[in-house]
Amino acid sequence: MRHYETVVVLPPNLGETDLEAQVTLVEKDLKERFGGQNLVVNRWGKRTLAYPIRKFTEGYYVLYEYDSEAEDCVAGVEGRLRLNESVMRYLTIRRDEEVRSEAKLKARSAKRRRHAGEEDLDVGDSYAEDDQDME
Repeated sequence: MRHYETVVVLPPNLGETDLEAQVTLVEKDLKERFGGQNLVVNRWGKRTLAYPIRKFTEGYYVLYEYDSEAEDCVAGVEGRLRLNESVMRYLTIRRDEEVRSEAKLKARSAKRRRHAGEEDLDVGDSYAEDDQDME
């Protein structure tokens, strides 16, 4: 089972009912068409865009977190979002890869710290030996 996150940006001028319809449409697609499980929908609300899109300077952001076993899940979801004229932008990431890479980085840095600590001990020991030679 793979964990995904999809962020969708919708136009700020959508009415409350249209906005809710778009959110539930994507939610329904994720569950029924693409086998999304453990779906969590986070409505981030209106946010300023980094650059204008379709002459809008703001967008309504929605984050979908879900698990899926389907091989074509990302391609299918993004294909549906591409065809939806209300969607300004979207981005899907596979979250479990990111978690694994974070764990690898932590393990590497811990190993480096341990290794650096051993080197420090070796250097300190050699100074102690030099002090004994001087006596």
